Amino acid sequence: MSTMEQQRISWGELRERAQSLRTKSVKAGEAGLSLRVADLLETLPLPYDPEPLPDDATPEEIQEAEREPLDFAEDVLKRHGVRTRPAPGDVGENGVVVLRPSNRYAVQGAVAIGVLALLAGGAMSKIAFIGFLPFVIVGIWIAWRQMHLLDRWVPRAIPRGRILGALLMIVLLAISAIVVVQPARSWARHRGDVKNAVALSVQAEAQLAAGDIAGARASVDGALQAAPDLGQVIATSQKVMVAQITANQNAQFAAQAAYNRAEADFKAGKRDQAIAEMTALGGFADAPARVAAFRNQAAMNEIHKAEKALGAGNAAQAFDAYSTALTIDPSVKDPALIKRISKALQSGS
Repeated sequence: MSTMEQQRISWGELRERAQSLRTKSVKAGEAGLSLRVADLLETLPLPYDPEPLPDDATPEEIQEAEREPLDFAEDVLKRHGVRTRPAPGDVGENGVVVLRPSNRYAVQGAVAIGVLALLAGGAMSKIAFIGFLPFVIVGIWIAWRQMHLLDRWVPRAIPRGRILGALLMIVLLAISAIVVVQPARSWARHRGDVKNAVALSVQAEAQLAAGDIAGARASVDGALQAAPDLGQVIATSQKVMVAQITANQNAQFAAQAAYNRAEADFKAGKRDQAIAEMTALGGFADAPARVAAFRNQAAMNEIHKAEKALGAGNAAQAFDAYSTALTIDPSVKDPALIKRISKALQSGS
């Protein structure tokens, strides 16, 4: 290998020289551009200082070091879409190589990105795979058969090798994602929502027919969330609303009837029954206040009975009545009365 000192150039200058060699190889036509390896190394020298060999370097290490600038020049040409035959490393500095433009490297870049996209799309959804597939095929075909168009339209700064094929495929996949895949996925998602909404609507109708208004409400709410503008869902929602209103009205009528019945029972002296009926109404109207009033009045009646029994000299009966009054409503507690009852009980014992 020649020990001639090589001037280190910048990566930008290296790119310009590689592009120039590609242009010359294209103009050379089918025969290609013949070039001495020594001239190739002078045109595309290493842009960095190679690692120095140790004093005890093996023959293999020496051979690898000698091939480094040769392989590097070949790799630079591949990056810019130029095929070198034979390989510079195979013929050495004194050999001659032929440079020809090649689309194989752009095809490799397009295939690599395309396959990755299909694998990722297939893992994501069938729609993505089907949407990407024609664009991947078109991208590979363009890199394979339409390289002259790419040379014409793609900015010169982009290398014509694998990078060009990869960028081409990325652009086509982006177009596919925006124009085909996303709209198709949105359409499929909407179709699925409509299908679910119809199923929930039918389920709500069945629940409504069975008298399960709460279940029908839950089903129709799910249908409205999936497809709020679907006519069938809106109609079912209205039916459920009417059923709820009717049920509420019936419940109000029934509660009012139970309220009136409790009032009548209390007036008729059915104290315990009236209290139980009014308590069962919960928070309806003033039912809690009426329950308290019922209890207080019933307890006061027992207090009157206790006073009457005490006046008649029946302390035991007075004590029983007083105890019953406190059981019904502790708020009627009368310390003076219980003291009198206790005194009467002691006097009679």
